[in-house]
This record gives sequence, C-alpha cells and structure tokens, in this order.
Amino acid sequence: MTPRALPTLWTVRTPTGARSCRREGDTFVSASTPWLRERVSLLRLFVGNDFRARYRAQALGVLWSLLQPLVMMAILSLVFTRAFRSTEPNFPIFLLLGLLVWQWVSSSLNAATLAFVANAELVKRTVFPRVLLPMSSVLSYGINAGIESMALVALIPFFPGAFHPGLSLVLVPVVLLLLVTLLSGAALAIAALNVIYRDVAYLVSTGLSILYWLTPIVYPPTLLPDAWRELFSWNPLYGIVTMLRGIVMHAEWPTLSAWIHLLVPTLVVLLAGTALFRRHEREMLDHV
Repeated sequence: MTPRALPTLWTVRTPTGARSCRREGDTFVSASTPWLRERVSLLRLFVGNDFRARYRAQALGVLWSLLQPLVMMAILSLVFTRAFRSTEPNFPIFLLLGLLVWQWVSSSLNAATLAFVANAELVKRTVFPRVLLPMSSVLSYGINAGIESMALVALIPFFPGAFHPGLSLVLVPVVLLLLVTLLSGAALAIAALNVIYRDVAYLVSTGLSILYWLTPIVYPPTLLPDAWRELFSWNPLYGIVTMLRGIVMHAEWPTLSAWIHLLVPTLVVLLAGTALFRRHEREMLDHV
C-alpha cells in the first residue's frame, strides 16, 4: 500500500511566532502566500460570522439596528427639549449623530473585551493572527453603524434645515477611519488584558458610562465653560462627534487645531493598545 504523501504546506512555530512554510525534503522554506490577502480574507470571515451571529433567530433582524437609535433619539429629544429647554436647533438630528457614534463605540468595545474569552477554543487550538479578533468586533459593529445611519436619510424630509451638504462631506470617511483606528487600539488593549484580569470587563463598562458624559452626545459643547471645553477637546470622541456634526449639519471644514486634538490622542491609543497586546499576547494562552 502506497503511504499517503505528506502535506506540502505547514504551519511552523518559531521563537518570533507562527508562519506558513513549504516542506522541501527535510527542510522548511517560507511559503509564497500573499500576506495581506490572507489576513484580509480571514478578517472578512470573522466580521461576517460576528455580524450574522448577532441577528440569528431574530424575527426583525437588522431592523433592530434602525429602531434602537430612533427610539433613543425620540426619548432624549423629548426630555431635553421639553424638560431641559434645549435651544439647540434641529436637536433630534444633532442628537442622532452623537448616538450613532456612541452606539458603535460602546457596542464594539464591550464585544472586543470578550473577544478572546468567548473564542477560547479557537485561540488555543488554531494558529492565526489573533489581532484580528478584536478588530473584527470593531468592524462588524461598523456595519451596524452603517445600517443605523440610514435613519439619517429617512429623516431628511422631516428636518430639511438640519442638513447642509457640501464639499466637506469628503472628510466623513477620513473621520470614520480615525474612529476605526481609535477603537482598534482600545480593543486590542482591553481584549488582551481581560484574558489575564477578568474584572477588566467591569472596568470597561463603568469607564464607558463615564466617557458617555465626557463626550458631547446629548449636550452641545457650547454649554461647557471655556476651560473645560479645552480639556474635553483632547477626548478623541469629542473631536469625532463635533467634526461629524459640523460636516453634516453645517458644511464646516474642521480647523487645524481640531485635527491635532483628534490625531494626537488617537495615535497614542493605537500605539499603547498595540504595545499592550504584543506584551501579553503569549501570556494570554496560559489564561484563556
């Protein structure tokens, strides 16, 4: 009986990590698999699975993504315009833009916190770039945010004065890319730390509750004293929310100072999150 031939493509563990190799005799040489295409394909798989699992066995499915921000907008608009006498023009649209960003932030970070714990068997038994798991949470909830943003389109006939489209709309993808960068850095850090310290999930939940009120989601920044406004402006979510509102509602171009206040903390979070993840990546296997 002819023995079965050995596979030609192997995954070889080295002191610096795991890599795909091709067997040639008794030696292994690096396989010529496209690095970027391989990871993009795997990331798409994770994002698609996460998104589909979220709406499995639900009658309304993705319609919940549209209903939730609209219900919150209606309730908070009623409270702030009637009880607190908000004078912000077109307050429902102002509020909805903030809620869409916040929903993406809170949902993706809460999901990323449990990315490795919820996929413990996958992490322990397979070899893949583990950095993709937290990032898939960020991107899958980005799909939700895209669906939820359709509510803005539906409200244009009801609030025609709230929208002033202009050339500044070309900056919306740039702002959203910075949001993805910010969330990816934070997701990497909390996902890795939560494997080793399981109370990180509670800290994230509490921290998000505090961050909600440090970000102008339900109130305009003009209500803040000048000294507090300067301090709050270093919160990158402050910059993202105010930029999107200015671009969509007033056709404004962000100032250089606004870009600096957004770019600097975003890069700090990305670098710090990546460093924390790399430091604890191997240690996670002993705790997951």
